[in-house]
Amino acid sequence: MDKALLALSLKDDEDTPFNLPDLPQFYASERNACSIIGRLLNPEFQNMANLILDMPRKWQKVNRVRGIALTKERFQFIFSHDHDLQDVLDKGMQTYNDWGLALERWVARPPNGYLQFVSIWVRISNIPVNHYTVPAITELGELIGHVELVAFDPEKSQRQDYVRVKIRIDVSKSLKKSRTLNLPGGDQTTIFYFYEKVQKRCTYCQRLTHAKPRCPFLINNPDMQQASASIQHHPHSSKTKPFLSEDDPLFGVLKEDQVGFNPISGRPRIDPEVLQEMRNYLLASSKEDRHIREQRVIFSVKEAEQNPISQRTMLQLVPPPIITTDINKGKGIVYDFEKNLFNSKTASSSPQIPKLMQSAISAGQTLVNSTTNVFCRLSMTNTPSSSNQKQLPSVPFVEFSSSTTEKEKAKRKPGRYKRIPASQRKNSKSATKNQHSTTADHGLKKKRKAEDDLAGASKIAKRIASETVPMEGPSKA
Repeated sequence: MDKALLALSLKDDEDTPFNLPDLPQFYASERNACSIIGRLLNPEFQNMANLILDMPRKWQKVNRVRGIALTKERFQFIFSHDHDLQDVLDKGMQTYNDWGLALERWVARPPNGYLQFVSIWVRISNIPVNHYTVPAITELGELIGHVELVAFDPEKSQRQDYVRVKIRIDVSKSLKKSRTLNLPGGDQTTIFYFYEKVQKRCTYCQRLTHAKPRCPFLINNPDMQQASASIQHHPHSSKTKPFLSEDDPLFGVLKEDQVGFNPISGRPRIDPEVLQEMRNYLLASSKEDRHIREQRVIFSVKEAEQNPISQRTMLQLVPPPIITTDINKGKGIVYDFEKNLFNSKTASSSPQIPKLMQSAISAGQTLVNSTTNVFCRLSMTNTPSSSNQKQLPSVPFVEFSSSTTEKEKAKRKPGRYKRIPASQRKNSKSATKNQHSTTADHGLKKKRKAEDDLAGASKIAKRIASETVPMEGPSKA
């Protein structure tokens, strides 16, 4: 027994990690290539099972997409066609149960910040008149996130008092409602932001990840009170650590306010890849050439910082925004009355396009030709024919009154009861009796005349005579 106990190991075989075979049948890359990965921003109010069933119907892609619940917060939708997937991503902000969803296209190796950003169409209003330009609008959008698309056309009339910009926003940060601007002339103004398709958010911190009762930034939260008290008693603890160390080749070349993270956008002022290229450029120089290369780095950084667009594209490696003249892009189905009126005018002015079934239509028109159709000739007057055509037989004009047809089609309404005096009743009864007597006498006379004509004939002759029709000749009408 003692030997058996000593032979036992405290470590189990299940604790050792399992190496998954690197074989093609263990990968689902082909299936996942046409799929999106999503994340619930507020799982407390969003049911995963209901979302898997309801989102294909909401996207109008039933039987063309299927959903998979990966975790309690993450899910996947696999599409049958790539254009359906792109259509869902182009719609912008997606919501379920009035709370937002973060959607990204599937990638084999997710980068940093995957499912941490959402693309939202933002309306920027109260822009100064002298700054209604694409660079100024782009810079105003960059105050709250990365601008992907600007819907603005300075050559056309604008009926809205805002400009729409598609911005990629970090969900961990609050949504800004307004920002104060210092204009170059010394004046100040306030611009306002309105986020399309954003239905619910925290009314205290303006974040998309929780409701106000669960907001961690409330003042009455004891944890937040302790944190604020510790910051007040130890102000030196809030100081940030320097970004460039003394052994860094860029130490003394770049300032601390030129590197690090931008507190407004949350992105690094200079991308780490660009900083590494600067370090390699300085380390590859000799002692005599080092000072010249340092001056080149300083001059290139200052020159790029003067223009915000070049600063984002060259130093931060952010793609420039796309400019579109479709101001209603991303809104969905929008009926444009001016565009429809213009299309109708151009269609009326342009020559007629040959119809699809022109031969069938022309064949149908021959059936109602006024010269060949008998029913059309009934309504035509006798006109002199030309010398090279045979004269058609004249057909008498027949006129049909429309009053008879209207009377037949008209519905009769039930009459109303009306009290008739006794004197009128007697007169009406006597008149009806006279009418019945006259009609009866007339019928008897006709019957007697027919009997007189057939007097002396047999019964078979009488029966045949009633069935025969006399030859009356051509009509004299």
